[in-house]
Amino acid sequence: MFEIVRETLLLRSPDQLWEVLADFDRYERWKPYVRPKGLFERGAEIEFSFRMNPANPRFWRVTATISRCDPGEHLAFDVKLGGMLLSIEEHFKIEPAPEGTRLTHSISCKGLIARLGLPKIRRNFEVLLSETNRLLTQYLARPRSKPAAKVMRSKKGRRS
Repeated sequence: MFEIVRETLLLRSPDQLWEVLADFDRYERWKPYVRPKGLFERGAEIEFSFRMNPANPRFWRVTATISRCDPGEHLAFDVKLGGMLLSIEEHFKIEPAPEGTRLTHSISCKGLIARLGLPKIRRNFEVLLSETNRLLTQYLARPRSKPAAKVMRSKKGRRS
């Protein structure tokens, strides 16, 4: 087993971060490695498509379970690949911070493949975690879009 943990300070509120994590349809905008689909609630089995290299257009499809879903606090996915071969848990823990939000993002790997201790596997997950956090930070730094204002047009040729 191995675990990789990264902390990131985000300049958004915990609620704003949770809104992004809870929106599976927008993951492709900040997380090029996975495409979750399904019901967003604890215990739900969802379709979880993933890839280790964002340059590769092919995704592997597996079933994952949302093992934690505590709004504004903690989201976790549990992905099992090949029974006992590899189990991956990904956690997003959210804490308020004076400057915004502290995100503790972690991946833990268990199973036969993880026990082999292959440096390349661990390195791939380290890159995946760091790149995901970098892209999430960039995504959250974008100005939030506001609804378009209605434009009032005068009616020409009309007398009052």
